[in-house]
Amino acid sequence: MLRWLLLLLCSAGAWAQEPGQPLRVVTDYWPPFRMAGADGQLEGLDIDLLRELEKRTGLRFEIRLQPWARALEDMRSGQADLMTGLARTPEREQYIDYLEPSYYGCAPRFYGAPQRAESLVSYQQLQGLRIGYVLQSVYFEPFDSDTSLLKVGVKNEDQLLKMLLRGRVELLIGTDCQVDYQLRDAQLAQRLVKLAYQPPASTSLYLGLSRAAGHSDERDLLIDTLQQLLREGWLQHAAEAYH
Repeated sequence: MLRWLLLLLCSAGAWAQEPGQPLRVVTDYWPPFRMAGADGQLEGLDIDLLRELEKRTGLRFEIRLQPWARALEDMRSGQADLMTGLARTPEREQYIDYLEPSYYGCAPRFYGAPQRAESLVSYQQLQGLRIGYVLQSVYFEPFDSDTSLLKVGVKNEDQLLKMLLRGRVELLIGTDCQVDYQLRDAQLAQRLVKLAYQPPASTSLYLGLSRAAGHSDERDLLIDTLQQLLREGWLQHAAEAYH
């Protein structure tokens, strides 16, 4: 038992963050917010925001790519400090400190083959269809908690698109600001369209700090700077590059 406790303490110490170290940001690809650039480096609206926050606050961010569900677990345990592009839920609020205000807004939408576009006009018509979604993502109620639907969970949006194109799911759910960006690809737009049914919901996106990691000083600085960026219209201007 003593040996086990010593190993546990050593493991916890390996994740401990020294003062002045970069904040550990965990995330997954999610165009146009986080995506691979031509040089292989991350780019997108969230990356632009992080770089501007670094410039204005003097803080530093170390970004680590991993599946979305794993990133949330690292936030829960305090092995990560910050996430971007977070939808807000009561369950997540137990371990994530959401930084007000929201910095962007999207809406959940369903996508499928063009022949379905006009015919699917209600939530009830989703019954019996295989619907792909990203694990641990938040879309809208009642969809998120509806166990009667045939939902197929995957790790990320890229896998979701591939499953739909291969016919493994009949529909996918995503946010319009993300999927619409990918539909700028003319070949993809021929095979995937937004369906007529529009859920009566919207999704506000936030920055969030891990409650377990404990960053009270950085919290106030980040909130003040984020509010300043919104007042200046900086985020609206930055987002225009990805429309």
